[in-house]
Amino acid sequence: MRKIFIDCGGHVGESIQLFKRSKRYDPSYEIYSFEPVEYLAKKYKDMGGIAYSSKAVWIYAGEIDFYLAAISDGNSLFKDKKTGGIDRDHPIQVECIDFSKWVQSTFNRGDYIILKLDIEGAEFKVLDKMIRDGSIEYINRAYVEWHFAIGFEDKYLYKKLLVDLSNSGLDLYSKAEFRPEKI
Repeated sequence: MRKIFIDCGGHVGESIQLFKRSKRYDPSYEIYSFEPVEYLAKKYKDMGGIAYSSKAVWIYAGEIDFYLAAISDGNSLFKDKKTGGIDRDHPIQVECIDFSKWVQSTFNRGDYIILKLDIEGAEFKVLDKMIRDGSIEYINRAYVEWHFAIGFEDKYLYKKLLVDLSNSGLDLYSKAEFRPEKI
């Protein structure tokens, strides 16, 4: 059994640093991080031992518009995002990954996988697809930051996701609970 930590929306790696300070961490964990803002990747080089990808986590593989924000932790795939001061007029093209397919092709169901998901609104569609295709069953524990102030979220989908995630056997936490003493 492999032990995996996946950081989606890695920003500058602060979640990885928190994870490494947790009681759950040991050096046998494989660490993966997805962060499509490439200038933030410089921080990962200093950490070492991390499989970094500049692809956006999404529901298909290809390219997608990505909207940069006034502050680096508010970037989004969504033009209609209402928070973070995104530049709606000048999106950049980034590669995106079909996250659920990546999980299924990279890991086994017997692996122990911790997922941190902070992807500025994309969590709704990504998790919905993972539930529908069964890839959520690969994940043992997830910390999700739900982005409700974006303007496009579907309250019904959110409630359905919570029920489906609970029924999947996944240990689900809010990202606010992502602290070394809680992980």
